[in-house]
Amino acid sequence: MAKLKKKQYNCPSESLINHLLFLANHINDRLKRNQKSLFAYFLTAASGVVVQYVVGTIICIRYLGLPFNEGVSYGYLAAIPVGFILSKNYVFDAKKSGNTRKEVGKYIITLIISYLITVKGAQYSLDFLTHTFGDFKTNIPLTDLHFSPIGSFSHFAGMGFSFIFNYLAHKKFTFVG
Repeated sequence: MAKLKKKQYNCPSESLINHLLFLANHINDRLKRNQKSLFAYFLTAASGVVVQYVVGTIICIRYLGLPFNEGVSYGYLAAIPVGFILSKNYVFDAKKSGNTRKEVGKYIITLIISYLITVKGAQYSLDFLTHTFGDFKTNIPLTDLHFSPIGSFSHFAGMGFSFIFNYLAHKKFTFVG
């Protein structure tokens, strides 16, 4: 936190008011920076979501017929390099940190926890939604393929749970100088 400048005031209340104004401005600046990094991380995560969904749900589950957890896992693995490169270079401004090895190690630790959150969150969502609404599929127009809205929603739910964890972990642990 920035140090408050020491200044002599004639009136004690003037000092308190100036300190409170300085503190309010400092908090406002931090909120603006956090909003920018959260939005940048959201865009980074969105690119990872696209990779994860295309590889995991569309290719592995729908076309290759892999089990749900396995497809989600492959999608997660495919999105790892996308997330690291974009997070390091654009979100957390660690492009020239000189700590890439250390950051990769921390990133892997975060990924292991995030993987469990993604896959288990998706599985629990799938179990809950299937139990609540039943297992139904719809046809994809102009193809012989079927689509499971509950499966897709569950996959996105798992990714959403891990998004929150990842943002906080990378901000406070992975990309900290």
